[in-house]
Amino acid sequence: MTPFNELTLAISAIVLAVTGIVGVILLSTSIFKINSSMKKTVDVIEKYQRPYIAINLKKTNLVIKNTGKSQATIDSIVINDTDEFEDMDGKVINPEQALHLKNDFTDQDELIIEINYHSENKAYKETVSLR
Repeated sequence: MTPFNELTLAISAIVLAVTGIVGVILLSTSIFKINSSMKKTVDVIEKYQRPYIAINLKKTNLVIKNTGKSQATIDSIVINDTDEFEDMDGKVINPEQALHLKNDFTDQDELIIEINYHSENKAYKETVSLR
């Protein structure tokens, strides 16, 4: 082979190697960007679709309402770190459904309610101070 042909083949091999390396780098960065974008999308969908439990006090009733978009199952309700509504464990609250707990809370100066609940995918905990 002539020196010109050898030089041409060497330059072609270098160009192909550099092109391959650049292609692999671009491919890996786009995969990482797609992966992070998918994680953000899943987080947004989960936040939109999750149950949100709102707790209010109306006269002597404690009103627990699911204002979210999916079903919630109550794991426990604790009032002032001591009292527990055990009959509510395992109770299912559908979206926009409210539960009324009849109890007289007028003798309590402080009213802190902790509710543990879960959806199909995740467990949540809310602590609400009503007084």
